[in-house]
Amino acid sequence: MNKYVIWAVAIILSFFIGRVMYLPLSGSLLAGGSGSGAVSQSVQEVRFGSGSNELRIKINLGSIKESEMPKSVTLTKRVDVSSEGNTQKTALEKGTTVQVRKMIKESYLLDISPGGPLSGVVPIANTDFAQQVIAYRARLYFGGDAAIADNTPASPVPPPTLPEVADNTTPKSDPSPSPAPAPSPAPAPEPEPEPAAEPASLNAEQIVTAMQESVKGGGIKEFKFEQVEGWKAGEEENVDGEMYQTGLAAYKAQTIFGEKTVQAKALIQKGKVVKWIYAKTGMEIR
Repeated sequence: MNKYVIWAVAIILSFFIGRVMYLPLSGSLLAGGSGSGAVSQSVQEVRFGSGSNELRIKINLGSIKESEMPKSVTLTKRVDVSSEGNTQKTALEKGTTVQVRKMIKESYLLDISPGGPLSGVVPIANTDFAQQVIAYRARLYFGGDAAIADNTPASPVPPPTLPEVADNTTPKSDPSPSPAPAPSPAPAPEPEPEPAAEPASLNAEQIVTAMQESVKGGGIKEFKFEQVEGWKAGEEENVDGEMYQTGLAAYKAQTIFGEKTVQAKALIQKGKVVKWIYAKTGMEIR
């Protein structure tokens, strides 16, 4: 009889102990369940390689060192950026390349800028940031270089064309009498002057000179000639349906993150700069 009493008392005690311990333990259990979201946010799966060599690699974003961070990333989703005080807001489309200012590890965000005074934040998962880190580590541990040498064979150079040889032989005398001279033709009317042709395309040196004259002449208010750190001739581009010769001017600008280097692009027609735009966003610079 005493044995059954002991079992009954043990069962009753276990019930009350379980009720008492539920409250302190339930918080830990629930916290463990809710923490799975944070783990999945900090770990990103990356596809590396292609075809039969493609690998799926999981990377812990919290393990990324500052030395492994790329200088720029490509957006995989649309994101909005704005100037200081939200006075100017711009949407950047998927595929846009932006500068990486810093990584905010606590929230897994990137502080980005397309250039100029614009900046914003974007989730790391919405960029190719992780893919670039994986590629960097692969080069670090296995060697190789992302840069590929251009081994395209040079086009054959045609042989030089020789000038025609003049015929210096003495002409044979013609025994027949010379014909009577023909009457002098009436004087032809003077040709009308042709309209002046449009100036030809500028070379690289002329493009730089045109940009410098535009800045010195007050064609732009965003920066002054003394702020420019470098000038460079660009390629011919189609902008809004019109063809322009282009050039780049890199200048220092004060932003909310300190002094940064910004690239301004000059659009040139008929030998003169007609418009300045930001090289990153295409927005017009006044």
